Amino acid sequence: MNKTEFKKHIQKTLSELKLYAELHAGIELPDDFEFEWQFANKPKAVGKENVTELIAEKVYLSESKIYPCVDLIVENITDDNRIFISGRIAGFEPRAFGRGWSNRPGPFIYGVSSKILTGKINCDSREFKDMLFDKGLLHYKTE
Repeated sequence: MNKTEFKKHIQKTLSELKLYAELHAGIELPDDFEFEWQFANKPKAVGKENVTELIAEKVYLSESKIYPCVDLIVENITDDNRIFISGRIAGFEPRAFGRGWSNRPGPFIYGVSSKILTGKINCDSREFKDMLFDKGLLHYKTE
């Protein structure tokens, strides 16, 4: 996968992550993003394009070297009405693009902080997990 294709994958990932958080919280979230790597002394990125660039800069090293396990966590909504996402790269060696730990294409693992949850949704129910599966946000069927 070349870098342009990977950036398109990140754009799709951000849209899916927003939907994932909305479904968990039971509310509609803003359509703007802010991003920061955890445990790093790096500037934040603001706006979908800048967030995409910052993620690609750290995760994509070359066509055959992409970090395979990257957590993206929706932390909260900023005072400027943006979805604030934190990211963390796991310690696995970079490799070619493929199915990740989540069993979805690519390295990204979606998470939602308890700060964003409203309590409106029973996120532990089988029905909820089946709905995530049906939307392609969870890649294993509950038993």
